[in-house]
Amino acid sequence: MSKWTEIRDGMVSALDVSDVVESAKDQLITDLTGDGMDALSTVADKFITQVQVQAESEQGWCMVRDKFVLPLMINGILWAVKLVLAKSTPATATQPEAPTGDSQQ
Repeated sequence: MSKWTEIRDGMVSALDVSDVVESAKDQLITDLTGDGMDALSTVADKFITQVQVQAESEQGWCMVRDKFVLPLMINGILWAVKLVLAKSTPATATQPEAPTGDSQQ
């Protein structure tokens, strides 16, 4: 066996993704929900603003596309991604703890 094959096999076994821990998945979802979506929303807002400005010089279908269709589609996709990420967040992070009822004074 060549050295390259040994290195490749070693890298593949080191990067075995079947051992991804739950905390890593939860952290990824949390990061995507927070900073990731904020960054995507900022980029989408700038793109939508530029497209709508360009729509003023368009006519017919291109004007409708730039003024209404693209902004609605982009905002709809972002909404769907946010919804999926919100549903994917860990239950402990999204649900407050229930009161125990032992706090009688």
